[in-house]
Amino acid sequence: MPELCYGCMRESQGEKICPNCGFDKNTQQKAPFLPLGKRFQDRYIVGKILLNTTDCATYIGYDEKDGRIVNIREFLPAGLCTRDSKNDSLAPNSGNGELYSKYRDEFKKIYTTVKKHNELTAITNILDVFEENNTAYAIEEVDDVIPFEEYIERSGDNMDWDTARPLFMPLLSALSQLNSEGLYHLGVSPDNLVVTSAGKIRLINFAINEVRQKGNRVAEVLYSGCSAPEQYDEDGVIDEQTEIYGFTATLFYALAGKLPADAVKRKSDGRLLISTNVVKKLPPHVVSALANGLQVDKEQRIPDFETMRAQLSAAPTVKAIQEEIARPAVVPVVEEDTDEKKGVSNFTWGVIAAVIALLVFSAVGFWWISTNPFQGMFHQNESPTEPTSATETTEPQGEDFTYPRDSEFFRVPSFVGLKLEEAQKKAEESDGEYIVIRTIDDAFSDTVAEGFICEQSPEGRTTINRGKDGVTIAVTISKGSKQRVLPKIEKLTYEQALKALTNEHLLTDVVMEFNDDVPENTVISYKDNKEGDKVEYGSAVTIVVSLGPEPTSSGSSDSSNTSSEFTYSDAISFEDASSSGNSSSSSSSSAQ
Repeated sequence: MPELCYGCMRESQGEKICPNCGFDKNTQQKAPFLPLGKRFQDRYIVGKILLNTTDCATYIGYDEKDGRIVNIREFLPAGLCTRDSKNDSLAPNSGNGELYSKYRDEFKKIYTTVKKHNELTAITNILDVFEENNTAYAIEEVDDVIPFEEYIERSGDNMDWDTARPLFMPLLSALSQLNSEGLYHLGVSPDNLVVTSAGKIRLINFAINEVRQKGNRVAEVLYSGCSAPEQYDEDGVIDEQTEIYGFTATLFYALAGKLPADAVKRKSDGRLLISTNVVKKLPPHVVSALANGLQVDKEQRIPDFETMRAQLSAAPTVKAIQEEIARPAVVPVVEEDTDEKKGVSNFTWGVIAAVIALLVFSAVGFWWISTNPFQGMFHQNESPTEPTSATETTEPQGEDFTYPRDSEFFRVPSFVGLKLEEAQKKAEESDGEYIVIRTIDDAFSDTVAEGFICEQSPEGRTTINRGKDGVTIAVTISKGSKQRVLPKIEKLTYEQALKALTNEHLLTDVVMEFNDDVPENTVISYKDNKEGDKVEYGSAVTIVVSLGPEPTSSGSSDSSNTSSEFTYSDAISFEDASSSGNSSSSSSSSAQ
């Protein structure tokens, strides 16, 4: 057999420094890790350490029997055991024997279960599981993959739902299958996902449950933004809903390009921050599923993966909506008493049937004319950039029209022109029928005043699929007009002028001048503009502020060196509408 490099498990050609990876063949792997070249099962060769977590060490390895590179995962719980330098076996530290055995058996059971499901392409492929050296090992297949975070970067930092769906649905199915057998990963996150050369997601780095929660004898390994609130609580119940949180957070990352806030922070503020542009691109039922899957309160969170699948797949068709609208017009058929019918001739019954049919067709015709359900179906869109969507349809009914609570459809209320607090109050009064969240980036509007809702998704007075856990409505707050009118500042104090300009979200530069007519610290005028001029939101304007009368030469020996004009910039920053502390304070998805 050719000489292998223990750094990459490729032929080193006998060189001291591997020509493939630069690994030095004289490197010694120190305890507690296995020595380089260690053999198992008369076929597996141990290489350098790749990853060390609190319950497991992962080495690059080589399978001599099949002639391929593998990963060797060794149960190696930090702080619970030591390695015998003579035979490389592990021995539990004093007092830890029972706990060590329990964790080892759990490790072996996890990878044995994963191995049983090698047909699930969305999870890592385990080739072998065995015990040796008083510990357990799992041999993992090595494939050509890239980290998930890199994949998202290559995708433009986020992806649309049509791209994400075929990636994530196999993962959802795999997790649903494993969870049904009592096996939880509990670390679903971008850190533990890779993408294969075939463009498929694969979940890696399974671990014992104790690693995924605070308060156990092994140090926890949690993932900011993806680990659920109960994982930070040593008394928290870990179950499928915990897995739902991690899955949803990772999907959120793929769609929004950023992770949710850390669960510890979300315990006090459960809101989500999501870009308006992202919300507009996502189907409403997907936004709702994200909000429901990331509920801080487990009682409000999606209960299982099959419910998650249903919410991510919900999309009412035009036909179904029309049938739902038409349903009240259907006249129930009442069976008449047979004895009474006997006394009526067939001709009479024919006339009665004709009259009933005429009435029914008249009612249907009236409904058809009033609703015109196919209007626009066979015509081009007036706006080629806004194609008709099957997931939401503008209804012809009045503004107060709504569906009953047991309907699968939901009539979206309009919140444009309201304060965020008003919209959220209405949502609270709906008893969970819908929730209102705020997008992270607000928008300019020439028609809606600053601090009021100017956009929403789904749009008001549209029909969407209700879903089992209510509807999420994302709203955008107006920043007011992009063009700002310069206010009157002459004869105001510098502080008053600064406040007036800051209220218009303008930056302020200041020029100081001596002036015999304007008191000190009082504004003389704008420098390059005048009152009433329009400037763009966020622009810097220069104002001239008086220093008072210029000192006489007798007042100071240095007066001859005093300039008549001093310039400085306060570089006053202002709070954007998306971060101010008033009614337009930054907020977003409150999973009520």
